[in-house]
Amino acid sequence: MNHLIVIIATTLFCVAVSARAQTSIKPASIYDQDGITVVSPNQPGWILQKTDKSEMVFEKRGEGGILNASVKTIRTKTFETDKDRLANWETLKQEELSKLKLDSLHFDYMRFKGAMCLRYTGIFPIEKTSSNKFSYFNLKGYLCPRSKDKDSAVQMEFSNYSNTRGLTEYLYSLSDEFFEKLTFPKRQ
Repeated sequence: MNHLIVIIATTLFCVAVSARAQTSIKPASIYDQDGITVVSPNQPGWILQKTDKSEMVFEKRGEGGILNASVKTIRTKTFETDKDRLANWETLKQEELSKLKLDSLHFDYMRFKGAMCLRYTGIFPIEKTSSNKFSYFNLKGYLCPRSKDKDSAVQMEFSNYSNTRGLTEYLYSLSDEFFEKLTFPKRQ
C-alpha cells in the first residue's frame, strides 16, 4: 500500500512540475531576448513554452490545432553580400525542412525590419496517428541578419498543426502581427 501511495505522489508531483514549466501569459506580454523585443501573441490561451538567451517559443493548443510562434538566434557564417547570405540561408532552410514530407515550399528575398531577409512559407502533410490527430504542418517564417553580429541571424517562425492545408487568412494575419511587433536593435 505504501508503495502505491509513493507512486501516486510521484506522479502528481511530476504533473505539477510539468504544468509549472509551461507558463500561462497575458496577451501581448513584452519580453527581451538579447536585445530583441518580443511581444507575445495578443490573444488569450497562449503559454510561454520556452525561453532562454537565444530562443523564445509561445504555444496555443485548441481543438482546431496547435499554434507556435517563436524567435530564435542562430549562428551562421559571415557573408560578403546580401545575395550570398540569402542564397546560403535558403539552402540551410531547405536542408532543415527536407526531413518533412513536402507539399509546398516557397522562398522570397525581401526587405523586412530594415534589412534584406529570407521569407519562407511551407505546407507539409503529416500522418495522422493515435497521438497525432492533425494532417498538416503549416509554416511561415523569416531569417534576418542580426544587427550587432555578422555571424548570426534571427529566425522568426509561426506554425501550426491542423487539418487545414496551409495557414488560414486569420492565421496569416496573426503571424504578420507577431512579426511586425518584433523590435530589433538599431543597425550599425
